[in-house]
Formats: sequence, C-alpha cells, structure tokens
Amino acid sequence: MRVRIRAPNGVHTITLEDVANVGNLIDAIREKTSIKGGIAVKHGFPPKPLDLNSYNRGMLLIDLPVTVNGEQLIVSETESPLSTEPSVVKTSIGPSSGPLSNSQGTLLNQHERDLSFPSDPPNPFKGWFGPGGSSSDAKASKSFKGQEPIVQVEGMPGWSCTLRVMEDDNSCMFRAVNYVCARGLDMMSELRGVVASIIQADADLPETEQRFTHVVLGTSRDKYCEKIASPDIWGGYIDLTILSEYFATTIYSISVDDGSVVTYNEGQPTFAIVIYSGIHYDCVALTQVANNPDEDNTVFEKVNTTMILGAAEKLCRILKSRNYATNLSKFSIKCEDCGTLLTGTRQAQDHGATTGHYNFTEYTPT
Repeated sequence: MRVRIRAPNGVHTITLEDVANVGNLIDAIREKTSIKGGIAVKHGFPPKPLDLNSYNRGMLLIDLPVTVNGEQLIVSETESPLSTEPSVVKTSIGPSSGPLSNSQGTLLNQHERDLSFPSDPPNPFKGWFGPGGSSSDAKASKSFKGQEPIVQVEGMPGWSCTLRVMEDDNSCMFRAVNYVCARGLDMMSELRGVVASIIQADADLPETEQRFTHVVLGTSRDKYCEKIASPDIWGGYIDLTILSEYFATTIYSISVDDGSVVTYNEGQPTFAIVIYSGIHYDCVALTQVANNPDEDNTVFEKVNTTMILGAAEKLCRILKSRNYATNLSKFSIKCEDCGTLLTGTRQAQDHGATTGHYNFTEYTPT
C-alpha cells in the first residue's frame, strides 16, 4: 500500500503493509513530517477533511470509508511552536474579518479589477498584457525562465530560495497558487470554480455577514463569476483571499516594485509565497537542488516565517534590480492613434474614455 503525502516539509511517499491500520499511517506521517502536535489531513478533490483521530488506531485502512491506497493526502500541523512574526503589511482578511481590505495597494487593485472586468467604454488594457503582449514584464518573465535568481536562506543550511516562473497566459495567479498549494495536481479550472462557488454562496449569508458584495467585486456576483470562469481573465486579490482560505494556508504576496508584503488568511500553521511584479504572478520555492523543480518545497511551517520570508524579500530586490517589475501608475504609455504620451494606466484610461482611442503601447522616454 502506497500513500503520497504533501506536508509542510515537502512531498513524501509512504509504503505500508496491505494490512496496515490507522495507527500505522499516523505514525508514518509523523516520521516523515516530524510533526509533533496534532495532525490535520485532507484527501480527494476538492480536498476534504479526513479525521484519522476519530477512528480506532487498530482499524485497518482498507476498512476506512475512503480509499487511501494510491491517494495523495494533504497534511498539516494543528499545533505549531510559537514563532517571531515577520514585519509585514497585513490586511484584515479572513473568514471572520468582515469587509475585504486592499491587496497590493488601492491603485493596483483597481487596475487589476479594470483589466478583468472592463465596462463601457472599452477598457484600453484588456488583453494588452496577455500572451504575446508588448509589456516589459511579459518579456522579462520569459527571459528569466531557466535563469531564476537563487538566494540562500539564512539559518537553514543547504536550502535556497528561488523564483518559479509562471506562464504568461492570463492565469498566472491561479497557476502560482496551484503550484504552491497543490503541486502534482492540475487544478486550474477547478480553482476558478472554487472562487465562483464561494462568491455565489456568500449571497446566502445574512446581509451583515456577506463579504463579496457588488461593492467589493466591482460588479454583480453573477457577472464576476461568469468572468472569472474564463481562462482569459486575470485573478487578483479577491481570488487570492478565497484560495488562501480554501487551502487553509497563509499566502504572502510580495511586490517586486516596492517590496511590500500582503498577508492573506493570516494565522494558519503553514504559509506559501507568491511574487507580484505589477502585472504578473510567480511563486517562491525552497530547494536543495536549484535546477530540479520536482524537489521543490512550496508550503512552509509558520515557525520558519522570518527566515524564508526574508530570503524571498531579498529575492525580490534582486528581481527589481533586473527590471522585473512594472509600476502601473508610473510607466510610460503612447497612444498609437494620436501619438499622445501618457503616464500610468489612469491617464490612459481617461484618454481612452475621452477620445475613444484604445491602441496603446509602452515606450521608453528619451
């Protein structure tokens, strides 16, 4: 009997006898993961809780109501050691936090929303940053593939922090979350479905408890869910909020441009890190073999937050020095219809609304 487990310290394969019992599985999980506290286990898709402690340790695994042979189990610790919290920018986002807060800053959030859900008049940037787009950020991500910078993690000998570049296909945020939280599984369309289902279910709550109202979404629930189901639509802070809670993992999002760190679903025993370049999401992995993504660790124990997050922030400083960032409020834009030179997406949007011109390119001032 073979069981694959995904734990905070990596992915492991457990081999057990065909007559193994629940106690054998729990002991094997502890041995592989070094978990000392309580063990939380999820199985299947979408991941559902499997409370092993509710069964007698002597119960045979083959008698469980679910099949574990050949299954991948997601394992986390329910009790973790106290740790020094990092100094980060935090948002009041969580299951009981009330209204949503900002992500990478109000202007960037509004831009993400504008890109994803254009209104009338047409959005001047719709599809501009998609595959084959002219942005410097898209070009940078392609050039970094296979040449990702590597930063040694202080206090963790032998471990290095590196960037894992996601494809420029308008689903980079979903790909980044998929990579860090569900490695080995292709959940791209499912993750979009998770977002849509949770937003729709929010409407069934009492009005004072609803989090995803039309004010927060910038559109109706139905329109948001219809749009987010499309692989051509970008994901943003709302979707990161939902997915961090879905995977019961804190997600830190680091801005390459200004180094700010945003926390999603604070207080979880594990965390993962995504990198936001201004118009593109990638993610962070810890590895002992830099050129072998199969050995990546992408979900980490909370006790290691300061060391790993510090290495990731240093990684972002290196990325910024290599021009791997786009500041949407400052970059230079030219209207190809009339030649007007503009600064930032807000000027371009205002120009488009006034003139009806929507043919923009990025340019380098002389």
